[in-house]
Amino acid sequence: MHTNMTFEPMRQRKSIMTRHAKKRGAQRGINHQQVELIRAFGARSYDGVGGVRCLMTRDVVERLATAFGHSQKLDSLIGTYIVVSADDDAVVITAGHLHH
Repeated sequence: MHTNMTFEPMRQRKSIMTRHAKKRGAQRGINHQQVELIRAFGARSYDGVGGVRCLMTRDVVERLATAFGHSQKLDSLIGTYIVVSADDDAVVITAGHLHH
C-alpha cells in the first residue's frame, strides 16, 4: 500500500465524482470534503479491475491526528474508502465503508 503522508501541498485536481459515486456517497454519509481527504491521504491499493482503493486505515488516521489534532470526526473515517480510476485518480468511482 502507498500513502501520501508527506503532507506536501497537494498539486492535484479536484475530485470528479461519477453519478454512481455521488449516489453511494450520499447513501453512506460520505461527503465531498471527506472524499478529498481520503483521496489525498488514504492508503492506496489496486483493486485488480481498473481502480485504486484509497482507504483510511487506523495508521493513516493516527498520523493525521498527530499532525493536525485528534477529533471524533477524524476517527469516524477509519475504514472509509473511495475507489478512483487507475487511469485518472481525480475520477472517483465509488465510496464506502469496510464491514468489520
